[in-house]
Amino acid sequence: MARKMHSKVVWPGFSRTPTPRHIAKIGRNDRCPCGSGKKYKDCHEREGSTFLEKLARQHDKERLTELRASLKAQGVPWYRRFFVRL
Repeated sequence: MARKMHSKVVWPGFSRTPTPRHIAKIGRNDRCPCGSGKKYKDCHEREGSTFLEKLARQHDKERLTELRASLKAQGVPWYRRFFVRL
């Protein structure tokens, strides 16, 4: 059942706050995480946080894939693996 909260419907199990991503803090003179070998300021700093958010999404996707693979190895049914979150 849904309940009203601040004149908006909130469904059970649904959170309004987005899942926090693990965005790495990178200094300007550190090497760029893309693997080019350049300094971050010379490579992807112009893109701002967009590049770092993309890396965080890729990292989360890899972690989720690994988690689902380990659950499959443990014999968890597919319908439970499908809805698993990090």
